[in-house]
Amino acid sequence: MFDASRETKTICALASATGTAAISVIRLSGPDSYKIIQKACKSLSKKKLESHRVYLAKFSNLKNEVIDQVVVTAFDQGKSYTGEETIEISSHGSPHITKKLLEALVEYGAVTAEKGEFTYRAFMNDRLDLVQAEAVLSVIESQSDSALKMSLRQLEGKVSEKFQSLEDKLTWCLAHIEASIDFSTEGIDVVDPQVLIQKLKELKAELEVLTNSYSQGKILKDGIKLVLAGLPNVGKSSLLNNLVLDEKAIVTDIAGTTRDVVEGSTFFNGIKFNISDTAGLRETTDVVENIGVQRSLKEIESGDLTLFVFDSSLGLQQGDLERFRMVKGNALVLANKADKPHSEKPSEIKQKLQDLGGGPRVIDILPVSALDVKARDTILHRVSTIMGSEKFSDESVISSARQFELSNAAMHLIDQSIGELENHMGSEFVAQTLKNSLLALQKILGRYFDDQIMDRVFREFCLGK
Repeated sequence: MFDASRETKTICALASATGTAAISVIRLSGPDSYKIIQKACKSLSKKKLESHRVYLAKFSNLKNEVIDQVVVTAFDQGKSYTGEETIEISSHGSPHITKKLLEALVEYGAVTAEKGEFTYRAFMNDRLDLVQAEAVLSVIESQSDSALKMSLRQLEGKVSEKFQSLEDKLTWCLAHIEASIDFSTEGIDVVDPQVLIQKLKELKAELEVLTNSYSQGKILKDGIKLVLAGLPNVGKSSLLNNLVLDEKAIVTDIAGTTRDVVEGSTFFNGIKFNISDTAGLRETTDVVENIGVQRSLKEIESGDLTLFVFDSSLGLQQGDLERFRMVKGNALVLANKADKPHSEKPSEIKQKLQDLGGGPRVIDILPVSALDVKARDTILHRVSTIMGSEKFSDESVISSARQFELSNAAMHLIDQSIGELENHMGSEFVAQTLKNSLLALQKILGRYFDDQIMDRVFREFCLGK
């Protein structure tokens, strides 16, 4: 991950987005931040820089050539994002200017920051834990109100508090188990095993709530992936255009118009929906269309929910039934063209599909018309209910795969320790199991970490953060 020798160096990077803008912000962090800016801005050389104060100054390079007039904000050690002495330089937003400013900072003794290095230093200086560090990236990447709300709760430490509470309770249990080992030779019972079992069951239940929240957290963070599937010419492309409020897919009366996966996204009730229109599922001798069908099947496998579309004015055809068997997972069946006369009731359609066997689990049958603007709200509201995204509240949820895996591991180890206590196994065995569970919780928060953990947390960060 980050070379330990860099920790004594002062790092710099562009903290704002690249490209032309009204202003750009460059961040400088490390022990020589104040010295470097005072070399670059001569008017500040004899001033004692005060934390959280703003200074207007001309920034010059080593050749004493003025690059730009900038606004300098100083942050004392212990009072900045990283916990280190920090300078933020606001310049005019020309990429050429920011390039020259960064080059000059390196000439004055700074080194270019690596991705995530500012947040890494904030972690190393106890400004935040690993859960909060992951939340920083989630806040930056949030694309919906719900995702932002969840990420901010994580950044504020709400999820960390949950894990810290679990860590404290587990430490209490482990301490009493180890105390019983120390006093076993004297015949002293430190704590009743039944009390320990009850406390561990409560711990397991709390962890189960957190691990179960991951599916919801993932939806809030990444959105819900929907895949439109079915025979050619049943209205999938029209439905995609309706759902994403854009003409993403070409719509014609010719079967097989869509030959590849067409994607679009939309927002509904604060949740992002990523929707794919796939090539019609049918046997074909057309090489290009056949490639599209194979891609469609792969896309269906990667989706959270399949929207299986059929023409309700024709009723379920043999082709619909055959293609339905090709779908995996869960499916919401859209009986399209419901504005036209149709003979089959939703309950009859559902029964017919369920009797097939071998296909996806039918969640519901939803009569819609791709030409009706109200169809969008009807479909997305039903999907939100199915996926549980409407249940989002102010409760803390986890959205990181790393946190989920470690929480799950800790929960199973606690469950194992309960079994060991119930089977009257030696305290040494129980203690070792609980130590492994505690270690998993400590890895979540960053009490224990190695290069592999650090790489997993910080590898997706952008420069300047």
